[in-house]
Amino acid sequence: MKDKIHWLIFLVAFWAVGCAPKKNAVSSNATLELLDKKDWKIDTLRKDIVWYHYSSTSDPEFANQNVNVVSFDPRVKMGNALLEYKKEKDSLSVFASRITGAVAGINATYFIEKKDSADYMHLRLKGRDIQQVKVPKSSIYWWKHQGMMTFNDEGTQFDIQFSPEDFTKVKASNIITGAPMLIDNFKPVGLTFADTAGLKVDLKKLHYEHYLKHQGVRHPRTAVAVTKQGKLLLITVDGRNTMAKGMSAKELTQFLRRFFNPKAAMNIDGGGSTMMWIKGQIPNGIVNYPTDNKKFDHYGQRMVETALFIK
Repeated sequence: MKDKIHWLIFLVAFWAVGCAPKKNAVSSNATLELLDKKDWKIDTLRKDIVWYHYSSTSDPEFANQNVNVVSFDPRVKMGNALLEYKKEKDSLSVFASRITGAVAGINATYFIEKKDSADYMHLRLKGRDIQQVKVPKSSIYWWKHQGMMTFNDEGTQFDIQFSPEDFTKVKASNIITGAPMLIDNFKPVGLTFADTAGLKVDLKKLHYEHYLKHQGVRHPRTAVAVTKQGKLLLITVDGRNTMAKGMSAKELTQFLRRFFNPKAAMNIDGGGSTMMWIKGQIPNGIVNYPTDNKKFDHYGQRMVETALFIK
């Protein structure tokens, strides 16, 4: 009788362990995707979505950096990416609250509704050109549409490349521009775009939108990347704090090559706009440290016009 009771207890315990929900399981694909796992935390949010968080105080290259990366694999056929635009502007968490099934998102491209610089970028949604580049090459903003990300209406196919001079020749239904290009067909073009090493230039005297001042120094950054396998990476780098110093375009290029080696990558709107939202994260879904409130917390969200989500 005792043997039967012991056997019954064993079966119940075995069933309980086998049926218990597995929290924060890490897929084997995630461990393969990340080339160097030291100082990273990895959470599989869904079979097709992995959230990577980097924080280090001792790394020789990237000490005192705080980076979040969301990887979306459309090949799993569970979800899709979508770009949201709202002329009246909203915080990223409010954007997310309107999207049924949203899992993760970031702020997207530069502002359109901005009088002094509205014409430096291109935005096309579902075949409609909402904003077109109009600034001449002589403009201080000449560089801010250097790259473009294109994607299909289904939100499952993505490409990042240098922008053409004539966007009417681009057949893609959806376009967002950004700058600078960081990686182009595995080439680290961001290493030289605004490399200030050895330059005898007083960056403080340059116009804020001068490409050397804007991209050659450390700031919070938001970026997108596409891998060889067709995955989409959403990236935020925190800055303006002793615990998160921010990166230059050159440093972000080095960071992405070292840890993910994507096929292509592009910097988009950063600084105070840099935000990442993850469903269910306390207190408001914002997992990075926005800087508009000048505090190292999750409440300093900026009102933005565009946001890129995975649902």
